[in-house]
Amino acid sequence: MRVSIYCRISEDTEGQGLGVARQEKDGRELAKRRRWEVSSVRVDNDVSAFKTKVVRHEFEALLDDLKLGLVDGVVVYDLDRFARQPVDLERAIQIFDDRPGLVFATVQSDIDLSTSDGRTMARVMVAFANKSSMDTSRRIKRKHLELAQTGVPAGGWRPFGYNLDRRTLDPKEAALVRQAAADVLAGVSMHSICRRWNEQGLLTTAGHPWRRQVMRTMLLSPRMAGYRVHQGKKALDATGEPVRGLIEPLLDDATWEAVKAVLTDPERSGKHSRSGSRKYLLSGIVRCANCARRMSGNADTRHNTYAYACRPATSDLGCGKNAISGKALDPMVELLVLTYLSEREIETSVEPWSGAADLRELVGRKAELMSTFTSGELSGDVVFPAIAKLESQEAELRSQQAEWTRRQVAVATRPTNVIEAWPKLDLEQKRQVISSVVEAVVVNRASRKGGIFDSSRAQVIWR
Repeated sequence: MRVSIYCRISEDTEGQGLGVARQEKDGRELAKRRRWEVSSVRVDNDVSAFKTKVVRHEFEALLDDLKLGLVDGVVVYDLDRFARQPVDLERAIQIFDDRPGLVFATVQSDIDLSTSDGRTMARVMVAFANKSSMDTSRRIKRKHLELAQTGVPAGGWRPFGYNLDRRTLDPKEAALVRQAAADVLAGVSMHSICRRWNEQGLLTTAGHPWRRQVMRTMLLSPRMAGYRVHQGKKALDATGEPVRGLIEPLLDDATWEAVKAVLTDPERSGKHSRSGSRKYLLSGIVRCANCARRMSGNADTRHNTYAYACRPATSDLGCGKNAISGKALDPMVELLVLTYLSEREIETSVEPWSGAADLRELVGRKAELMSTFTSGELSGDVVFPAIAKLESQEAELRSQQAEWTRRQVAVATRPTNVIEAWPKLDLEQKRQVISSVVEAVVVNRASRKGGIFDSSRAQVIWR
């Protein structure tokens, strides 16, 4: 009789596999007493059997082995190591139905899935194990919620930028994160930032090289601005207000909101996300005078050129009736921008954002409404629709604030001598400089055919 020993443990905090090793040892002793041959050992270490979204790869392989006749039975330390969800137990029982003669044994109890009584007992035991897991999960979730609402930092890997206490900043790493945020606002791509960090030998706190999605997730975390994070979002207190964590913030609110606005921009996170940057200097900056939609770059590989076109196939649903040579338009706009900047002094003083007072008022009104709800003065059907309207206004104001911050950073990080630095800037940085002074480049439709570039068709709208 060939059997497979299945070992599983939900949490291996030390990462040494000692728990599953003990299970295997006990399983081999049981198989030896039964005079069964151990033909394979399947191990799911540090894997939950309760969480329905978790795939236990070795468990699935074990079921396949049973179906295909590669093994004639299973030995496990205890039934709850094998299954904590009734659906998983039923899948196994179905295989035992289809293949009479299969054996099933546990070290801790005498459960036999080949008999009616054994299956009934197994179903009862798994049901109780499932309830126990649900109770534990509920207690843990409640505990984490309480910790989140008091601002206590969560466990897990040390966040990059912080010391081991997860509260105070590591000066060197904090400076790197702040520079990365400034680079994002200056138009540098995630790909470029990760490449630079990896070239410097910097690793994540888990010891891995930096990748675009990891960097993006870090910068998008509310922790950057000192908020307590719960289930990937800002933790909220009993009044619905975001909880400030018991940690030092890496970025101020306005800068983090601006970084978030840039990284979640559909234009950035959509078709340009794989390369990490756009291919054309003025994509999205050029607009069609016919329908006001943004025009994007189109390559013409046969003639080794490209054009900006208003295409109906884009998400903007443009008119599709306008295009202009990119090879001719780009240098024209570059020259205009460099001339514009060379004739003006870069402003060093920055006026405060004009919407700050309005934003504070909105946040205060939300807090007042939640207070009336918690005190019982107003019902939920009155309070929450009003809060939804305020949240919509708040989102619009924060979007405006993020754009204002992004532009201020673009101006602050702009080279003092733009003409001298221009050839050394990458495409993203050039785009950012142009965007800091240009609202749009509006292109009129051609009045005649022939493909000859007509500079009068393009009008630069300055900020």
